[in-house]
Amino acid sequence: MTSTDMRDEEARAILKRNDKGGYTIPTSGLYPYQWNWDSAFAAVGFAEFDIDRAWAEIETLFSGQWDNGMVPHILFHVPDDGYFPNHDVWQGTGPIPSSGISQPPVAATMARMVLEKDTDFGRDRVAELYPKMVAWHRWFMDWRLDHGAVCVTHPWEAGRDNAPDWDAAMAAITPDGVGEYTRRDTTHVDSSMRPTKYDYDRYIWLVQRGARLGWDEAAMLEDTPFRVADPTMTFILLRATRDLITIGEILGEDVNELRRWVTTLAAGAKTLWNPTLACFDGRDVVGGSWAGSISNASFLC
Repeated sequence: MTSTDMRDEEARAILKRNDKGGYTIPTSGLYPYQWNWDSAFAAVGFAEFDIDRAWAEIETLFSGQWDNGMVPHILFHVPDDGYFPNHDVWQGTGPIPSSGISQPPVAATMARMVLEKDTDFGRDRVAELYPKMVAWHRWFMDWRLDHGAVCVTHPWEAGRDNAPDWDAAMAAITPDGVGEYTRRDTTHVDSSMRPTKYDYDRYIWLVQRGARLGWDEAAMLEDTPFRVADPTMTFILLRATRDLITIGEILGEDVNELRRWVTTLAAGAKTLWNPTLACFDGRDVVGGSWAGSISNASFLC
C-alpha cells in the first residue's frame, strides 16, 4: 500500500467515524451537529466511494431548509445539552431545530461535483434538490445584498469566526444582558486559538437579538448593528450560482433568473475592491469603513 493509499483510507475512515446516519459531524466531541458547509464538503468526500451516501448528505442538509429558503448553518438533529449555544438559545423557526443564520452556500458547487461523478445516478437526486438550492440562493439575493455584494449578519455566518474583518462592526455592539454561559470550544481546543470572551459576548448578543425578533429578516434589518459585505459570501455565492446554472441546464430548467443573479453579484464583487490595500476586502455597511484586512477571503476571487 502506497502512502497515497494510506491517506485515502484514513480520510475514508474519518468520514465513516463522523457519520451519524445521513449527516456528518465536523469533528467528534467539539461539534456534535450537522454544519452547513462542512456537510457539503463531506458529500464530495463520500462521492469518492459511496455516491448514494454523498447525495444523502446534501439531502439531509436541505431537510432543514426554512420556508423563506434559508438553509441554517447548524441543524440540531439530536439534542446535546453540553453544546452552547444550543437550539433552545437559537430558537430557529425551521422544520428541524436549528440556528438562525446561514453559511457560505457551497452546496450547489459540491452538488455539481457529486453529479459529475455519476450523472445518470445523480440526475433524479439533483432534480429534487435543484429548486431548494435555487430558493436558498434567492434568499441571499432578497435579503443579504448591499450594492450587489453579499452581507453577513453574524461572524459565524462567514465561517471565519474571529477574523479581523469583523472588528469594527463588533466594536459597535454593547452586549448588555448576555448573561452567563459555558463554552465547549475552549475545553477541546487551546483557548488562545479560539475567540475571546469579548468576541463571544457579542456573538451571543447577536444570537439573542435574532431569536427575540423571531429571525424575521425585515425586522433584523432595522437598526442592525452588524452587517458586513463579505468577499467570502460574495465569491462563493457567485461561483455556486454559476454551478447551479450548469445543473439547471443539465435538467432543462430555465436559468435566466440565475444569469441575472450572476450579473448582479459580479458587479457587487467590484464594490469590495479596496484600492488602498489593492485587494478585495470586507466592508462595514453600517459603519461605512473597510475592514482593512488582507485575508484568505481576499483571494477567493
